[in-house]
Amino acid sequence: MKKLLGIVVMSLLLSGNTYAGKQDMISALKGIPGVVDALWNDNTSLWVSMSNPDGGHNFDEMGSMICNGGVSNFSVRKDYSIVFWDPYVPKQITKFRCY
Repeated sequence: MKKLLGIVVMSLLLSGNTYAGKQDMISALKGIPGVVDALWNDNTSLWVSMSNPDGGHNFDEMGSMICNGGVSNFSVRKDYSIVFWDPYVPKQITKFRCY
């Protein structure tokens, strides 16, 4: 399951939207299985809500793929944090720094 999720994340982030920007990055993130919602809280924080926060996700790997895919496919500069959220008990699961 983790490998499949990784493949889906990479394919969505590497889909050729080279200069699409932050909003297209959000649209791609929302298409990833397991992601309920995603939004830019401000210019330094990307919030990602997970549908199954206890699903054994590798958040460091997922954060790295989102960070690097954002740079290469959406021209989103590194200099922000990706915060993974549990939508059922609104609390932070973990934070990945994209720098």
